[in-house]
Amino acid sequence: MRTTFRTTSFSWMLAMTLLVTLVAAGCDADTDDTDIGTNEADMSADTSMSVTIEQGERSPEIAGATATFAAPESGEVLDAGSDVMVTVNVESFETQVQTDTPRSDSIANSSKGQHVHIIVDGGPYHANYEPGTPFNIGMLEDGAHTAVVFPSRSYHESVKNEGAMDFVNFYVGEEAGDFPLNPEEPTIIYSRPKGSYTGAGAERIMLDFYLHNVELSADGYSARYQIREKGSDEVIASTTLTEWVPSFVEGLQKGTYIVRLELLDADGNVVPGPLNTTDREIMVDPEAQEEEEA
Repeated sequence: MRTTFRTTSFSWMLAMTLLVTLVAAGCDADTDDTDIGTNEADMSADTSMSVTIEQGERSPEIAGATATFAAPESGEVLDAGSDVMVTVNVESFETQVQTDTPRSDSIANSSKGQHVHIIVDGGPYHANYEPGTPFNIGMLEDGAHTAVVFPSRSYHESVKNEGAMDFVNFYVGEEAGDFPLNPEEPTIIYSRPKGSYTGAGAERIMLDFYLHNVELSADGYSARYQIREKGSDEVIASTTLTEWVPSFVEGLQKGTYIVRLELLDADGNVVPGPLNTTDREIMVDPEAQEEEEA
C-alpha cells in the first residue's frame, strides 16, 4: 500500500506539472501571435501608397510658337571624339520669362523661365534657355542620331501647336546605323518627368510627351504611362490617354521610381519603334527641401 500510494502521488504530480507547462506555453504562443499580427499590420500601413494619376488639360496656347534646328543639317556627318553642338531658333516664343498661368504655382517650375527641350535619341531632355547660340549636347557615339526640339513653358509643359516641334537626323563619325526617328512612322517622345522631385514639387508631378506623325483617339492610337518602384515589377499607377494632354501623379512617397511611356495601337499593342517605349528613373522625396530642377 505504501509503495502504491507513492507511485500514484508521483504520477499525479507529474501530470499537474505537464498541465501547467502546457497552459503557460499556450499563453506565450497567444502572445506571440498577437505581436506578429500587429507588426504585419504596422508594416502594411507604413509601406502602403495611394498613388493616383489625373488627366489634365493643356495650358493656354502660345500662338505661333515654334522651335527649329539651324544646326546640324539633316544627314550631316559630324566629327567623332568631340562634343556635339546644336543651334536652335525660336519664333513667337520668349525664353527666360515665367509662364503666366495658375499651373506654374502648382507643380515644379523653373526659376529660369521658358526654354526649349532638346531630346537626343530619346534620352532625358536638355533644357536650353538661350536659343540662337550653340548648345552643347555632349559627346555621342559614332553612327546615326536624332535630336528633337520643342518649346517648353517654365513648368516644363510642352507647347503642342502644330509645327511647334522640329527634329534633325545626323551622323557622328560615319554614316552608319538607323535613325531613332523615322519621319514616316508614328512616334511618341518622352519628356516629363525626369530627375529628382523634392518638397512641394514632389506632391504633384506632371507627365508630358510629344507626338510625331500620330494622333490619339478612343478607337485608335493611345499613350500609356505606368509607374513602378525601382526593382519591382508591380505597377503602382497607370493611365492610358486618348487625348494629347498632360497628366499629374500624386501620392508618391520617398523612393526611386521607374516611369514607362508607351505608344499603343488600336488593339492595345505597343507600336514598334526605338522611341515608342521609354523607361525613365526618377527620385521622389516630399520631405526634403525643394530644389531647383532643370
